[in-house]
Amino acid sequence: MHSPTRLAIMGALRHVQQINFADLQELLELSTSELSRQLGILEKEDLVDIAKFRERRHAVTRVRLSPFGRARFQEYLEQLRKVVGSEIG
Repeated sequence: MHSPTRLAIMGALRHVQQINFADLQELLELSTSELSRQLGILEKEDLVDIAKFRERRHAVTRVRLSPFGRARFQEYLEQLRKVVGSEIG
């Protein structure tokens, strides 16, 4: 989750119930292969759920934070807030 790209994905997913792959790709300005690769990493860690289905003869992929992923990302953000909020000495 620490890579900037994966953080951007998690941050984008945090604000939606689910999103189409194409919309997420456009939002983050990532290539298809890069987004697929990063989502694969997040899916392996059970941080995102990916659903593929057909809608009006077109393949559609939807992505969402898993319940575990949502909780883990919230914990991660809380840890970042502590680090950023602490004095640098």
